[in-house]
Amino acid sequence: MKINNSYSIDQIESVGLKEKEIKDLQASIYIKDNKVYFFEPVGEEKLRLYSIINERSFFL
Repeated sequence: MKINNSYSIDQIESVGLKEKEIKDLQASIYIKDNKVYFFEPVGEEKLRLYSIINERSFFL
């Protein structure tokens, strides 16, 4: 997955990303292995990937 590209939820889930519910954050968060993927909505059925960080950094 590439930053600034748009993906459907089906595409995101098909690569093995699992959604994580996080309070007080205006983003869709998905986790796979040790990476956290941040998406923002664009259009009706698409999300734009805008950041990827290490899971350990996210939960600190």
